[in-house]
Amino acid sequence: MRRVSRVTWRTLTSFALVVIVAVALVSELALRRSVSHTAEVIESLLGLYADPEGERTTVAPAMLADQLTGMGSRFVITRSVPGGDGSRRVYYLTPDMPAKEIATLPASADPGLVEAEIMRAVAGRRWQYWVLHRPAGEFEIFVAAARGPFFAGAVAVAAVALVLLPAAAWLSRRRASEAVAHALEPVDRVRRAIGAIGPDTLDRRVSSPTGVHEVTEIAEQINRLLERVDRSHRQLRGFTADASHELRTPLTHLRAQAQWALDGERSPAETRAALAAIALEADRMHRMVEGLLLLARGEIRDVGVRRQPFAADPVLAEVAEIAETMAAGRPIEVRADAAPDLWAMGDADHTRQILLNLSANAVRYTAKGAVTLSGGARNGHVRLEVTDTGPGIAPEHLERIFDRFYRVEGSRSRAHGGAGLGLAIARMLADLQGGRLLAESEPERGSRFILELPAAPPPVAKETS
Repeated sequence: MRRVSRVTWRTLTSFALVVIVAVALVSELALRRSVSHTAEVIESLLGLYADPEGERTTVAPAMLADQLTGMGSRFVITRSVPGGDGSRRVYYLTPDMPAKEIATLPASADPGLVEAEIMRAVAGRRWQYWVLHRPAGEFEIFVAAARGPFFAGAVAVAAVALVLLPAAAWLSRRRASEAVAHALEPVDRVRRAIGAIGPDTLDRRVSSPTGVHEVTEIAEQINRLLERVDRSHRQLRGFTADASHELRTPLTHLRAQAQWALDGERSPAETRAALAAIALEADRMHRMVEGLLLLARGEIRDVGVRRQPFAADPVLAEVAEIAETMAAGRPIEVRADAAPDLWAMGDADHTRQILLNLSANAVRYTAKGAVTLSGGARNGHVRLEVTDTGPGIAPEHLERIFDRFYRVEGSRSRAHGGAGLGLAIARMLADLQGGRLLAESEPERGSRFILELPAAPPPVAKETS
């Protein structure tokens, strides 16, 4: 509010000064116009004056003096006549005295000296009057008008400003304070609502609308931020619980195998079996930790991802061959159906990793039937699909399958050696390439996973000479 007070004082003071200066300038202009008009009237009256013989006289008659006096301006009329000795004699007439010779002037006095002498006699201080000098034949007209009456308005405005300025400033400050308080009241409500939200109450939201469009937008942005924070917080808690559970299981197994191997005399075969189980669990833990590190790096965009054109159909064919090897000896047919010259914008290695993960899941959970890898272009995107004839996924599980450690059937996934990180890593790699990973599935009718990447034009073949 101090800043508001300073701004109010400066604004009102500046406005008052501008008004006073403007009134003073207008008054000065009116004064000069009045004096000029008086000089014109005097000049016209002098032009009409002549004595009964038709000769000019050195003194204006009383009638002329009365007419000039009625104009309300202070004036002096001078006339120079040659003296008997050849010198110049100067007389002046004012409305309140007869003609009088200015004896103190030398014979060669110029109009400037005459004006100075006259002003010392009749006008007073020079700054108090505006003096207009106008030659009129053998006459010299000097009109002096006092500035006081004309500047009375400026003085009155200044006096009023000195009296009313503090009251206006106080009133403006009070009104400004009320307006600011009223304007900030929605912001204060939002502040109190945010202050009441803590780690245990992230489900609360700021009330919206607030009555002010801009504050409502801020409240909505804060609510969206709270939703993201709440979701991340719940994911973090879930991740902590899941990671603890996933790490506790292999660690428990490792400790049990080590204690079993060390407890009593074991044969070499039993010791090798225990060591093999320990190595298997250690390898599983290693893969889990590597996956978690990869996800953590992906969240801070620390994963090296190239975005350049690459041929997607050879990548799809290569993954199909690997999937066929994984399905060897099982009643599963692996098919590959990709359009030729299918170019995508992204990272070929990460795309291969995504397709391998999807194909491995399809082969793992398909008891019999077919796994199909297909590719084509649509609406400026390259679509790489992995379709299986497995058990499918229920709708309530479909969106959560990309969460870390989430399993539709945890025991079955753990039996296959999975930690529930593969699909989360696959979606992260798709996002980092500027694409997206989608899932479509119905129970007992199989699943389809779709990887969409931006399409890229095929390279222009270089001409050989």
